[in-house]
Amino acid sequence: MKAKYICPILTSMNEDGSVNYEEMHAFYDRVLQAGIDGILVGGSAGEFYAFTYDEIRTFILDAVKYIGNRGVVIAGTGRMAKSETISLSNEALQVGADAVIVVGPYYSACNEDDVYAYYDEILQAVKGPVYLYNYSDRTGYDVSAETLLKLREAHDNLVGVKDTNPVLRHTQRYIQFLKPRFPDFQVYTGYDNNCIPSVISGGDGCIGAISNIRPDICADIIRSLASENISELTRLQRSIDKYFALYEVHTPFNPVMKWALKEMGLPVQEYCRVPIKPLTDKQKEALSSMANELWRKA
Repeated sequence: MKAKYICPILTSMNEDGSVNYEEMHAFYDRVLQAGIDGILVGGSAGEFYAFTYDEIRTFILDAVKYIGNRGVVIAGTGRMAKSETISLSNEALQVGADAVIVVGPYYSACNEDDVYAYYDEILQAVKGPVYLYNYSDRTGYDVSAETLLKLREAHDNLVGVKDTNPVLRHTQRYIQFLKPRFPDFQVYTGYDNNCIPSVISGGDGCIGAISNIRPDICADIIRSLASENISELTRLQRSIDKYFALYEVHTPFNPVMKWALKEMGLPVQEYCRVPIKPLTDKQKEALSSMANELWRKA
């Protein structure tokens, strides 16, 4: 079974909120050298929503240039203003990004017709491969399998979807609706614990944040899927299930993962962009048993 693991990279920031590019370069190197297939820069894990247009543009262009052809580079280009989404997407593609991924408008309460109309215009205007990012917990609405199929029927440059939905059946519906008509359409789960079962169901892998912490385990999952090693996949599934606590113990998960990486001696600062705050000493103490199990003994 062929699949890929893409890392939605966390962002190492200085205390003033600026990107620490030296540490980001080392971070890209670490993830790719561990065997991860590529990087999603400017995604939810990277706190894209807290960056200005110029800041995220600079961040994306730097990643594309630095990573080069060492791995797939997907640029998160979804902005609240449609014109900014189109402009950022086309510039990222022009400088060498392999694709862009576009989350729909958030805050506004979109219906299915609104969703279709928005992506229809985006896909007409963006000159290259586009992934749709479905994340109903953040946008407030779900992109149905029917709407996704309708968009793909109209636009050849819609190449795939990231489905950040904890319910596996939701991702399976995307697979079942799209794959019979468009076998090359790529369906990625956004949750690491759903990677193995979604690939078994016919999906294409995962764009999951646990790959920031344990890229080695995530790369092993892809290798074991390729060899269809059931006993190894069973072991890896149970390991990923334990690491899923990183998503659950604190909302949002970004500060927990940055804390973990910092304690592991890796090049990431714990600072986040407002409104997210780094963990306090009291919060860390409350999470110490998890830390002991997941990374201090690793």
